[in-house]
Amino acid sequence: MTSQDLDGLTFPTFTSSVRARWAPIFLSPIRGSEERLVIGVALLGNEGFHIEAANALSRLQCLYGAQSDIIIQVAGVVLDELKHDLVSRSLQALLDFRPSITGVSIGQVREAEGTSLQAIGQAWMSALSSLYDADAQAVALEADDPEATYEDRFEALASGDRLPVLVLDYVLENRAGLAGFFRSDLGRRPRRRRSHEVSIDFTGSKLVANFGTLQVGQITRSVDLIKRRLWDLKVDRDAEATNIFRRSHEMLVQVPAANDPQVTDRQYENLQIALQALEEQADQEELRLAAFNSVAAIGERLLAFEQAA
Repeated sequence: MTSQDLDGLTFPTFTSSVRARWAPIFLSPIRGSEERLVIGVALLGNEGFHIEAANALSRLQCLYGAQSDIIIQVAGVVLDELKHDLVSRSLQALLDFRPSITGVSIGQVREAEGTSLQAIGQAWMSALSSLYDADAQAVALEADDPEATYEDRFEALASGDRLPVLVLDYVLENRAGLAGFFRSDLGRRPRRRRSHEVSIDFTGSKLVANFGTLQVGQITRSVDLIKRRLWDLKVDRDAEATNIFRRSHEMLVQVPAANDPQVTDRQYENLQIALQALEEQADQEELRLAAFNSVAAIGERLLAFEQAA
């Protein structure tokens, strides 16, 4: 996108708004090339500063393969350095940018208006960067938000995992009569959970299951979510009214296949380490955790359990 394109993009004036100075943050992954990636937007206003970072850097795997890991690490270092520089030098950090890594630059500083610094940053990242997912950001919570509780963070993670909805769609295409076995709010943003409230994705006549995705770019966050879903299954299992007939309680996880072209050997090894740790925790709780490489495989497991229902 050229500077003329940037100048032509405008946003409406708000009744209650903040004004900010902002600039895009560029990274050139190939030395000597004019190719540039927008990895973030830095904003300064009366209320302080904010950096809206690219949140879909995993897309780089399609373009750069194994080198994407290095690019992602560099992007993280650059944004962290800039954050500290903004604290000490404010606007001068943008006007006199001093990166420690070559291939990084700051674009022209401009002015904008919006409901908040974060909202302005989200709007410009949506317009400028192919490494930004506005839908994911809509349900994500700031990692350093002191107001966010564990339940808040869990809901943000759970809302961003599309696997339960995809499994629901697959199963209903094959057997619409199982719709009542799925959690009623799938496909919609779930209501806020009360502390220690249990959430189950699928409650069948023979199988109770939760679904989770072990994501390459967010292993720590997805492991946290899967652990919580295991806890929900344990509570539901222990609450079964009778010991004579108990349904199977399973955590069904989707992981990339070993030959997935978007996953490096190192990434696959890390996934397997995380998966092994999750399986050990499930074994300790006498639950089953099963890994699958596709939505269809998970859907077929549900159909097999409920074929006589």
